Amino acid sequence: MCGWCASRRLARIIRQCEKIIDSGDGDLDAQLRLAGALWLQGARGQAEQLLRRLLDSPDESALAHHNFAVAQATAGHRVRAAETLERARSRMTDSCDLLWNLGLARWSLGQLPEAAEAFRELRDRDPTHLAGRNALALTLARQGELDQAISVLEEGLAGGPRDPDVLCNLGIIHQSRGDLETASRYFTGALRREPGHKAARYNRSLCAALRGHYRAAIEDLAILCRLQPDHAWALTERAICHYRLGGTRQSVDNIHRATRAGRVDFHVLYNAGTLLLRESIIGQAVTQLERAYELLPGDMDVVINLGVATHLSGQVRQSLDHFRAAVRMNSRHALARYDCAIAYTMADMLEEAEHEIDQLLNLYPDFPEAFNAVGVIRLRQNRLVEAAQQFRRTADAMPNSAIVRANLALTYYLEGDLAAAAEQARHATALDPGLAAAHDVAGRTAMEMNNLRLAIHHFTTLAKLEPANPDSHANLGLAYYKDERLKESIESYKRVLIFAPKSPEGHNDLGLSYAKNDMLPEAANHLNQVIEWRPDNPIVHSNLGLVYFFNGDTENAVQEWREVTRLSPAYARSREATRFSAYDDQEMVVRSVDRRERTSHFPLKVAAFRHSFQLALDQNSYRFALPWPDLAAAGNLSERARRVRAAIARA
Repeated sequence: MCGWCASRRLARIIRQCEKIIDSGDGDLDAQLRLAGALWLQGARGQAEQLLRRLLDSPDESALAHHNFAVAQATAGHRVRAAETLERARSRMTDSCDLLWNLGLARWSLGQLPEAAEAFRELRDRDPTHLAGRNALALTLARQGELDQAISVLEEGLAGGPRDPDVLCNLGIIHQSRGDLETASRYFTGALRREPGHKAARYNRSLCAALRGHYRAAIEDLAILCRLQPDHAWALTERAICHYRLGGTRQSVDNIHRATRAGRVDFHVLYNAGTLLLRESIIGQAVTQLERAYELLPGDMDVVINLGVATHLSGQVRQSLDHFRAAVRMNSRHALARYDCAIAYTMADMLEEAEHEIDQLLNLYPDFPEAFNAVGVIRLRQNRLVEAAQQFRRTADAMPNSAIVRANLALTYYLEGDLAAAAEQARHATALDPGLAAAHDVAGRTAMEMNNLRLAIHHFTTLAKLEPANPDSHANLGLAYYKDERLKESIESYKRVLIFAPKSPEGHNDLGLSYAKNDMLPEAANHLNQVIEWRPDNPIVHSNLGLVYFFNGDTENAVQEWREVTRLSPAYARSREATRFSAYDDQEMVVRSVDRRERTSHFPLKVAAFRHSFQLALDQNSYRFALPWPDLAAAGNLSERARRVRAAIARA
């Protein structure tokens, strides 16, 4: 029957039933038929109200209980629906619809053994009920009974044509066993029989992605998105595939489309937040992960990734709260323990960090990133020998890690072993030319070994990597100064003062660079600025006096040198031989190492993407049982209504 004819038939049935009921006849069958017709017409609220009244009537029926339970389940009240269906079960022993609905209600409540019992009874009662067989197999699969699930579905294939839904779900179960190749063959078989089968198309693409065949996956997903442009899961998986292939623009574009299509889908929101986090779009990642967290606050992965995202957005305290919550949820979860330890370290809570690392290594003794984390803590505590031991241990486990090599180089540098530091720094910069900490220690080591050319190379690279770091420019300026490249030295020290305008060291170093380059008025300006901040420094007074002397201002020069004698007679005597010939640049030194900034952490670990197969079964298709076998047979109601009206007229 076409949709228009069915709609007209429903409207006629509703009118006839309403006339019977309005006539005062208490015909229960007419009321049940009216409720069923209203439900099919889409007036579900009216149908539910009518069924509720029938439950309170003296001659309430099992069918009324059944249909009211369907209304409850459809509205999301599945616990009450399951209870109502159980009560009706003993009075509707021949109803396949009741068993189907009961199985779905139990499934949705996570009561898989009870759901399997209902679906098994449905299969035994009606072996041709394909949806029931499908549901039974998937319920068994969810319980880990994969061989039984496969057997149930293969029985269905043996009895008739190879149904695409059965093939699709067979593929899903084989995927659960880890057999992606067999799973892919079943999905392909389903598509041969029904090219528009969306679940099979989606699942085949997912199989290809899990096997690393991202381009093949994208081809299937593109077809699926043409069939259904708002398929949120397909858009999400396509975004992940583009991300794996390095297509940042395509991945972000697809994930934005996915979140618009699946605004309240946990799978979509979690993967969207994870992808945006991996693409370093931190603000949007926080938003999507927070939405996923609202839907499923007990999910470990979303809590971990939300912790990473909030940490990267600068919300350190909130991040720690998330990581601690993750550890409480599962104390044996390696990612939760590791991220919690790293976050504690970055927040200078070293004792708490050490406790987390100890717990992690007790559970997983061969966790190499944890060795590095211990080394970082020891380095921050100035326990250099122990730090070096931990970094060497990590290097043995991860020989190609630039982070570990840079940390080991820094430890050797602080211990004074310049040759070992230079060797490890060379390895680190070769492994990762963009690692700032490696270039920093390489430049410092080269300066200490008086290899100015190499020092300039590393400090130049460092200044490009960290253009707003005044220490990077200061160390480069000093290397240029020592190499007599005074113009470059002046430019570097100018950049120091751009980012640290009130730095006495910066003004002193720039002043001496100007002085040595015979730019005496500029030198005097900067050295006077240093004296304003540090009037008791005899070295600055001595250098300023020499600037005045070389500029022909003997009176001011003598005044500055008298101040030197007043502040430090011993220093004045030591300078007598060179007072009129050389500046004292002993305060122009490499800036001290900031261990908090220069120890390199492995990044916080992000939980993996979620890949969920799409079942070829609508879990929410509850079936409303009608008092007639089908809609066409409902036309017989017309004659019954006529007879009822005639009987009423005779009375």
